[in-house]
Amino acid sequence: MVLAAGCLGALLAVIAVPRIAGHAALLPYGSVRAALDEGVAVEAARLDAAREALERAGEWLPGDAAIARDRARVARRVAVLAGDGRAADGLRLSAVADLRIAAASAPADAFNWALLADAEIIAGTPIEAVLPALRLARLTGPRKASALLLQHGIVMRHWPAMPDEMRIHVMRDAAVFWHRPVSHPFVLESYYDAGYAARAAFRAELAAYPRSLEHLDLVLLRNMRRR
Repeated sequence: MVLAAGCLGALLAVIAVPRIAGHAALLPYGSVRAALDEGVAVEAARLDAAREALERAGEWLPGDAAIARDRARVARRVAVLAGDGRAADGLRLSAVADLRIAAASAPADAFNWALLADAEIIAGTPIEAVLPALRLARLTGPRKASALLLQHGIVMRHWPAMPDEMRIHVMRDAAVFWHRPVSHPFVLESYYDAGYAARAAFRAELAAYPRSLEHLDLVLLRNMRRR
């Protein structure tokens, strides 16, 4: 019995090694993850270090949904810095591939579906083809803030091509997003990228909160002066 228990303990230790090693490899990525969550700019050197850390972690834990998702998030940021060209295109396609892994590995995670839809649009996929992923994001996480905020940005940027169901879904929480200062960078980026109709719809939602609409205009004016 003692021998059997010892063998079981050894087996469990061996099984745990990849997960321990994978998470240990991710330690350098922690501060970058926080910056991505907050919409803060990250220097190219730190992004490169994060990519290397995620690649090492992925070698220990292939198919891990969280690692695949985070690898895609970093690749998307690096692609933005790379601009146009083959390198950036390759990074965008790599992000799509990783997010498909993440969505398949954790199909109940709305953030993965929203990220996948956004990554596919950026990689050139037609809006009609990404609607299933957006609908899955809405279905699996109807109140998940990170997924809702990302969906808000997607719909704002592509307002004319979006069905009414998606417009209604994201605008339902427009005022909530603006009432949370942590969401301001994401909301403002979506607002600047949007066309007139999307901006008008957003302002109509804020109109129920006059002080919030006034605050938005003050922030927009302040940013305009800085540009």
